[in-house]
Amino acid sequence: MLKSKKSLLNNEKGSAMIEVIPVIFVIITFLTFSLGFFGAIHSGILNSIAARNYAFETFRHRPNLVYFRSNGDKVNSQLSYAEHGIRMHGINSENSPKSGNPEWFATTRPININLLASQKEVEVSGSKSEHNDQVPFIKDDERNEKVGVNPIWIKSTYGICLNAACGA
Repeated sequence: MLKSKKSLLNNEKGSAMIEVIPVIFVIITFLTFSLGFFGAIHSGILNSIAARNYAFETFRHRPNLVYFRSNGDKVNSQLSYAEHGIRMHGINSENSPKSGNPEWFATTRPININLLASQKEVEVSGSKSEHNDQVPFIKDDERNEKVGVNPIWIKSTYGICLNAACGA
């Protein structure tokens, strides 16, 4: 018996390998974004727990929250929150300067975990100067045009009003 010769174009051996390569890239992309968003949400939850714990620790059944401490300490008893009318507690970024700097930086987390590329683009687009200089002054019609969305900025705060004029 003679076998008929089939054309190489009609041969379907190995075509599944060509089809699975784009699927692998899609799965890897989905995995990197899943890990990035998990890290951002996890950091937000932990920062919120820490800020709430710090607020409850400093408020601990004190009848007057206007002063920093009510234990008779001469140095810290001069610190008064009466002129602000509010006490806020939050978590500073782990990358902020540790030299007693009063500026309050947000924690940054990337949206995706780059397994192949470096994070230089993320660090440049989410710099501290950009956060403090551009973000507070963005108008609603310019949103997501001047400042990128990667990295995510997380700032969890808890506070209490000290007088009735606080929320007004």
